[in-house]
Amino acid sequence: MRRLLLILKNDILRHLKAPVAILLYLIIPIAMTGLIGMIFTPSSKDNTLPPIQVVLVDKDKGLASRLFLGAFDADQMKKMFQVTVADEAEGRRRMEKGKASAMVVIPARFTLDVLEIKPVVLEVVKNPAEQFLPDVVEEFMNTMAVMLSGAIQAFEPEARGIRLMLDGPIDAFPWESLGPEFGKAQKKVVAAEKYLNPLLIRLQEEKTKAAGAKAFMTRSDIFSAVLPGMAVMFLLFIVQTVMRDIISEREDGKLRRMLTTPLRPGELIGARIAGGWLMGFAILLVMAVFGTLVFKAYWGSPGYFLLLAAVTAFWTASFFALMNAFLKNRNQAGAISAPVILAFSVFGGSMLNTEAMPKAFQAIGLATPNRWFIDGAALVREGRFPAAALLVLAASGLILLFLAVPLLRRRSTV
Repeated sequence: MRRLLLILKNDILRHLKAPVAILLYLIIPIAMTGLIGMIFTPSSKDNTLPPIQVVLVDKDKGLASRLFLGAFDADQMKKMFQVTVADEAEGRRRMEKGKASAMVVIPARFTLDVLEIKPVVLEVVKNPAEQFLPDVVEEFMNTMAVMLSGAIQAFEPEARGIRLMLDGPIDAFPWESLGPEFGKAQKKVVAAEKYLNPLLIRLQEEKTKAAGAKAFMTRSDIFSAVLPGMAVMFLLFIVQTVMRDIISEREDGKLRRMLTTPLRPGELIGARIAGGWLMGFAILLVMAVFGTLVFKAYWGSPGYFLLLAAVTAFWTASFFALMNAFLKNRNQAGAISAPVILAFSVFGGSMLNTEAMPKAFQAIGLATPNRWFIDGAALVREGRFPAAALLVLAASGLILLFLAVPLLRRRSTV
């Protein structure tokens, strides 16, 4: 045991004397996390959307079109839409410049056709450069058309009477006949009020959130979500660099010279694996502390996180010990380890959100340490114990270790 600890101490001191590669692997994930956090942080706590820009082209300029335009002046509508009245050419120019999501064209004779109970077509021109907002305008216009059609059909006699008023001279219209007509219209309004006031079904807006959830994403929330994925990806790079000593010592003849001493192969192999484990654990701790101090990242329970970090570092050291048992030289190790780490990172969620991946890719991700560390870190942030992640990483790490040690013993005696 004393010899093992001595070798472990010398290895750690040797790596600390030439820390360029390790420091580089530390700086890159921290810089990437900071960049991602600054890009995707919301600009403010207010997540409400700005009003949708709509151009209204009024070719009718009559009573009905003005009433239609007045509907957009309601306070609730002003929160949803910002209407600009212009001609059709100006409306198309505004859409081309991205200053309008849609253009609504009220046709000529709109008022007369409505009062004559004739079919009328309102044209909605959607901006092809936008995806969702033009559809909102189209659905709103469909709703307005249904409401207007229902009102006109319900008050058809009154609408036709207004149409006659527009045609004839004012002095020729029989004003005394309006009394009975107003009485009929009043009865319809009273009858409609029974169904519309109060409404049987109303909508009530309520903002809810899960227990402990925040109403908006802060920059520290984004850092807390991104940093674990970056940390485990570069943990793999750092540990594989440290564990490559197994190959370099065998390739340089240093291993043969060390075995001429009372040192046993098992002690040397144990020191190398323990060194990779401790180095990986230390790297995760440094990233966690730096993320907390600089990015205000939240990791949850320190005890749970330390346990998860230790088990993840153990898995990583065991994995690269097994990989190096099969590789012949450093060039081969460098050529194979980098693609393996990148594959782990892609499928495991260090580079892409696993929820956005196809189900086949998500299934592959379950075979990576990245996925289990990221999921475990998320559970720890929520205050939950990452039992599944710890069990999978610890069990598979032990299997990798039991496979690696005999193979490394055999290679050390060759």
